[in-house]
Amino acid sequence: MRKIHLLIVLFLFALTSVKAQQLPLYSQYVENGFLLNPAMAGSRMYSPLRLSLRQQWAGVEGAPETQALSFNKNMGEKCSTCNVMGNPLSRRNKQNGVGVGGYFFNDNYGAISRTGIEFSYAYHLQLTRKRLGQTGTRLAFGLGGVFYQYKFDGKDIPVNDPLYTGTDEVSYVPDANFGVFLYNDDYFVGLSAAHLFQSAVKMGDNNINDDIMMRHFYATAGYTFHLRDLVDLEPSVIVRKTINSDLYYDISTKLFINHFWMAVSYRTNDQIVGMIGVNYNQYYLGYSYDHYTDNLIADSSNGTHEITLGINFDIPNKMKRASRLRERRAADRNFSKTKTQRIKRNSKSYIFF
Repeated sequence: MRKIHLLIVLFLFALTSVKAQQLPLYSQYVENGFLLNPAMAGSRMYSPLRLSLRQQWAGVEGAPETQALSFNKNMGEKCSTCNVMGNPLSRRNKQNGVGVGGYFFNDNYGAISRTGIEFSYAYHLQLTRKRLGQTGTRLAFGLGGVFYQYKFDGKDIPVNDPLYTGTDEVSYVPDANFGVFLYNDDYFVGLSAAHLFQSAVKMGDNNINDDIMMRHFYATAGYTFHLRDLVDLEPSVIVRKTINSDLYYDISTKLFINHFWMAVSYRTNDQIVGMIGVNYNQYYLGYSYDHYTDNLIADSSNGTHEITLGINFDIPNKMKRASRLRERRAADRNFSKTKTQRIKRNSKSYIFF
C-alpha cells in the first residue's frame, strides 16, 4: 500500500512540474464563484458565509482533498452618519458599490499541501438603473491578495530525490488574483485570473526554484429563465485554462423548484456531475457527486463528493417580501382557497434564487 501511495504522490507531483491544473476543482462553481473570482465580493444582496468540502476519489490514499471557508459582503446601503439607533441623520455613503471578502483554504494531494488565506476588494459600477424591482446591471472589478504555505511532506520524499533533506519542505508564497464580473438579476458573466505573480516555490537544499504556480484563467457565464413563480432554470458554463494546458470546461443546467434545486453537469474528459440542494430561509445546503467514465483511479475509489454549507446574513426585507409574494402567487394558481392555503399564505418562510 505504501508503494501505491508513493506512486500516486509522484504522479501528482509530476503534474505540477509540467504546469498542469494546480488549483482545486469545484463542481458547485456557481455557488462557489467567489472562490474563483474576487470581483464577486459583494455581488449578492445578502452576505453569504460558505463552507465547502471536497473529497476527490474517496477511499484512495493520497487523493486530493479541499476545504474552504469564505465570507463576502457589500459595504453599500449603509448610513455614513447615523445615531446609535441607526437612523440616518445625513446623506448615505457614496461608496455603495464596494464589496469586501475573504476565505481560508486548505488543499491536500498526496504529500503536497497548500494552506492559506485571501482577502478581496471589489468595486461595483452601476451600469443601468434599478427599475420594476430589479437591481439593474452592474460591472465589478476585484483584486485579491493571497498568502499561503506550500508544504511537501518529508516522509514521502525518496532519499535520492533532490528535495530530500529528512524534514518537511515548506515554502511561503505571496500572490494575487484579479477578476471582472458583469451581472444583474437574470445573467452573469465573469473573467478572472489566479496566481498573477506566478510566484516561485523554493524547496530543498539544492535551492530548487521553479515558477510552478502557473497563472490560471477562468471564464463563467449563466442565464436564469423564470419559467413560473416557483420554477427557475439556470444553464451555465465555466472554462478553465492555464498557460500551458488545454481548455477544460463544465456545462451545467440547474433547476429550481420551490426551496429545492437539482443540477447536472458535463465536464471535459467525460465526467458527469449530479447535484442536489435546498435553499430555506437563510440556510443553504448543496451536494454533488462526480462520475468518471474513463479513469482508472476513479474506478477504484468511492467516488468524488462535494458538500457546501451556507448561511446568508443581511438579507434585505424587500428580498424576503418578493420571495413570499412568489409563493403566494403560486398558491393562488395551484390551490383552492382552503384553510390549508390560508396557513400557507401566512407563512414567514422565504426562498431566493
